[in-house]
Amino acid sequence: MPIFSYTPPMMKKKSWVDITSLRQLQQKRQSLRPVELFPYSEEIRSVMVSPVFTCAPSDNLKGVVKSMSEKKISCILAVNENREPTGILTERDILRRVVAAGVNIDSATVESFMTADPLTLTPGDTVYRALFLLSARGIKHLPLVEDGKVVGIVTLRQLIKLRYPEPMSLIEGISQAADVDSLRRIKERLPGLAASKLSMGMRAYDVVVMLSLINQDIHRRVFELAIADTGEPPAPCCLFLTGSHGRMENLLSTDQDHGFIIDDSAGAHESIFEYYKQLARTFSAWLEEVGFEKCPGEVMAVNPVWNRSLFEWKTQLEHWIIKQVPHLVRYVTVFFDALPVWGDEKLFHDLMDHAYALLGQHYEVLRMLHEEEGRHRVPTGMFGRWITERSGEHRGEFDIKRSGLIFVVEGVRILALLHGVRETTTVKRITKLVDGGHVNPDDGEYFEGAYRFLLHFALNAQVEKAFKEGRTDTYLNPSRLSSREKEMLRHAYRAVASLQELIASEFGELVL
Repeated sequence: MPIFSYTPPMMKKKSWVDITSLRQLQQKRQSLRPVELFPYSEEIRSVMVSPVFTCAPSDNLKGVVKSMSEKKISCILAVNENREPTGILTERDILRRVVAAGVNIDSATVESFMTADPLTLTPGDTVYRALFLLSARGIKHLPLVEDGKVVGIVTLRQLIKLRYPEPMSLIEGISQAADVDSLRRIKERLPGLAASKLSMGMRAYDVVVMLSLINQDIHRRVFELAIADTGEPPAPCCLFLTGSHGRMENLLSTDQDHGFIIDDSAGAHESIFEYYKQLARTFSAWLEEVGFEKCPGEVMAVNPVWNRSLFEWKTQLEHWIIKQVPHLVRYVTVFFDALPVWGDEKLFHDLMDHAYALLGQHYEVLRMLHEEEGRHRVPTGMFGRWITERSGEHRGEFDIKRSGLIFVVEGVRILALLHGVRETTTVKRITKLVDGGHVNPDDGEYFEGAYRFLLHFALNAQVEKAFKEGRTDTYLNPSRLSSREKEMLRHAYRAVASLQELIASEFGELVL
């Protein structure tokens, strides 16, 4: 098959937006803006650390630094005999004033290097006040005094944790997890976390990003545990995630989608590939124990197709695209949603450079993607009636993920690949397409609004069913929606239809 270059057409001035639908989506987005979740008015006493590690100004610096290291603390307060603060010594002080200056600390005292007369607050001051001072003064520690005496301390890190306390505690639990069972228990908390955040007013998109980041950390930790079990890697490698993991668009139910890229520098030794085969088996099995079901399409490193050296990966891509192998559309859509999460990212970026250059020479592959996407139809029929399942357990329902959300994901992906946009998340792809002049700004807002609303309905459906029925599917019964919800869904689907028309026009098809 001949190889040819394709130059995408310049953006057409015509907008595909339905102005009425766009205005409705804009108004609804305003009403769904997140409430303020940060406890600005709370007293600091509820989050302060007490008691505080203290010393005398005359104490030996070497001994104090050693104690800080043993206790794993980032600062120490110098106090007088009445426990009144006279100074503060932080890790930054030690690095800048002692280490960088090459000071011999054997005979030095704390007083010589501490910051004297530190800024203080009282436990009754507000979180807002503490944040303001930490930000305004460019500091990370605030001693708290009561009746002139040190009673506690608050740090910038503590206050940051207040904004998303559950995710922060989960992340710390992930990093400290010593076994798969610990990670499974953490993952089981995600439905409750999502429900809590939605009930407090956090947008569905932000919840989905949060879930995706937590799931990425779980994957990294499982991979580290698998390496500890398999042994030290014989060659550098990069672990990448793809599908909804790569797009940072995890809902509550998500399966495994991952692959390995192995460095070529060590040569094609059979022992290297055997190691990574065993690592892949352990990694996938443990992910399944954690709660990530195996990919039904076998997009996993246990499948040799997704576990190769860099050279083999490049050869395989050329074979896929030039020969137009069966399942090419699936391979391409999965591959270009990938994101590196562990190891040598240079391997990943080298492979992606090759992949985008190859895709740019084969416009016919993009047309195949479009033909596949063009088969999708939104679930609305004549006179605005909903097209639902006619039989089975979902009779009278439709899957808002499979019959809406995925249409936006796939459509935006096609436009992104057509114009060389390398972002993987749908929202960022839309932003880049607009910034690059490939999509009209009104259209970009229209499509993004539709995507966010469909995501809102999908995640809320999952959360509700997780607690009421113990399952996490994304089926909706339109008869149970309010008239306002039905109206917003129709506007979102009009945006989906406009996106499909825009894509058709990009491929030179007549749109009536």
